[in-house]
Amino acid sequence: MCKAFYYKNVDFSSETGILTLTYAVDNDETFSEQIIFPDAPLHLSPAKKYVLDQIFHLLHIAAGISYYKAFLPPNLIVETQPLTIDEAAFFNRFYLNGLGEFAVRNNLNLQGQIHFPSDKNAQRRAIDLRLPYNALIPVGGGKDSCVTVELIKQTDLPAATIAIGAPRPIRDCMESAGLPSFVLSRRIDPRLIELNTAGHVYNGHVPITGILAFILWAAAVLYDKKYVVMSCERSASSGNLIQGSLVINHQYSKSLDFERDFFKITQTITPDFRYFSLLRPLSEAHIARLFSTLCPDYFPLFTSCNKAFKLDKTKRLDRWCGTCDKCRFVFLILAPFMDKDTLIRLVGNNPLNDAEQIEGYRELLGLSGHKPFECVGEFDESRWAFHQLAARPNWQNDTVIHALKSCVPFPAEGLIFTPAASHLIPKELAENVLAQFRA
Repeated sequence: MCKAFYYKNVDFSSETGILTLTYAVDNDETFSEQIIFPDAPLHLSPAKKYVLDQIFHLLHIAAGISYYKAFLPPNLIVETQPLTIDEAAFFNRFYLNGLGEFAVRNNLNLQGQIHFPSDKNAQRRAIDLRLPYNALIPVGGGKDSCVTVELIKQTDLPAATIAIGAPRPIRDCMESAGLPSFVLSRRIDPRLIELNTAGHVYNGHVPITGILAFILWAAAVLYDKKYVVMSCERSASSGNLIQGSLVINHQYSKSLDFERDFFKITQTITPDFRYFSLLRPLSEAHIARLFSTLCPDYFPLFTSCNKAFKLDKTKRLDRWCGTCDKCRFVFLILAPFMDKDTLIRLVGNNPLNDAEQIEGYRELLGLSGHKPFECVGEFDESRWAFHQLAARPNWQNDTVIHALKSCVPFPAEGLIFTPAASHLIPKELAENVLAQFRA
């Protein structure tokens, strides 16, 4: 049994834009991954060097979750900069909540098992680094980031798109956005992939959006951007099930709780920087409605199917599989707002007219099991869309609609299109954007 996980070293070269993060298990098995920031400035001011050094050391801890979870040793040893008490508490929550689904699927319970060391004398020094009024918009190839791009384009905020890796749907959506763009790379140590493939270590879901949050924070500093504008909706804060006293949420690092915690961490180093989700007040149904009107140019380009974004390029689909939980949900939530033939043509099939997908829809609608471990909306959102279709002659006889129409409860419809008040949208943007939500 492994006894300790070591956070060994952080190295960044401004000449190449390459950040190298090194880890070890029992000082025996060593892992090293790289994050590449293209076109990074060769010469950094002393203030930027200090800020990036602090961010990279925190990113080192965040990215380490991918390697830690393979072995789950009881001791965590940080050999670089010591963590403050607040940072250690943040990463205790990040690892526990971010590995919630991983723990359930591997029949584990990590509650009380993760303890980051802290130094009561450690502290971060906030730097008055005034970043230009400009934004990075991460593009994931799905409908949500397309909506964010188009909403931001209607404001006075200059923006560029950014991605970490760029499978075809991401590249196509970035090109359609017509904004300046950055494509970063993250190279996982091949040894970890080898161990995962061989089944020699624990494997499963990690809070990838949380890791990317730290990468994007560094990118904002490198590329002189005040904002990172995410596209996480309010249902991302809704859990899937409960394990003991812990709410297990597949989308933990897209949740408002994570966003608030991360905001507090960023303020200890770069108080002028803001990381927030523009779509946080909205339901998935509301975002689908906006997508149908704001984003017709993206219809043939986007996909929400995770099989189009697999790390192994040989296993990637071009767009949609049409049979996974994500495809089922996105098809359902878009169907009330889009022409039926167009939607079927884009996805490649009609999952609502496929008897083999009835059980998958039962889970999405809260009729069996639990909310799928996927980026899908709340039960009421799915139920609202279902009842919209059940009332329409061109949908009501489709196999899934016909089979389940007597079983699906009616939702609290009034909340579906009422923006929530809880969000971190900066006030200099909120009034303009919230007016677009109400339009």
